[in-house]
Amino acid sequence: MELPFFLLLIMSNLDDVLRGAFVQQEQEETKSKQIEDRIKSYEGAGALLPSRQYGKPVNPEKFGLTLRSIIERNDPQLAAFLGISTGYHKRKEEEELALEEMKKNMLAKTEELRQKNMSQKEFRERNVLRGLRADGGRFY
Repeated sequence: MELPFFLLLIMSNLDDVLRGAFVQQEQEETKSKQIEDRIKSYEGAGALLPSRQYGKPVNPEKFGLTLRSIIERNDPQLAAFLGISTGYHKRKEEEELALEEMKKNMLAKTEELRQKNMSQKEFRERNVLRGLRADGGRFY
């Protein structure tokens, strides 16, 4: 029994649709598996990863706060991709820059005080050598 042309056309389209859905599901599974493997590579994250259905994308809304923090701390690019980035790395970078600036300022002030102390020491030594008090006054 031979099928009419329009049924063959519909069936071939259905086959194409099914094949496309299968390929799409396999691609999604591959991507999700790579994301999960990357997350599992971070210390302590594997046990916190929620389960998911085969072929379904990783759902970051099911991640707990601890898992989100681990991901963002270890991989800011993945956190941004999953939409769970809180700006942790930017704040950390700003804090480090501020700390470096404070260190520079402290070193400059320390050097300034060292110079001032050296100058005062020389002043006291000169006064003692001249027979004056260390503060520059005279003995009465």
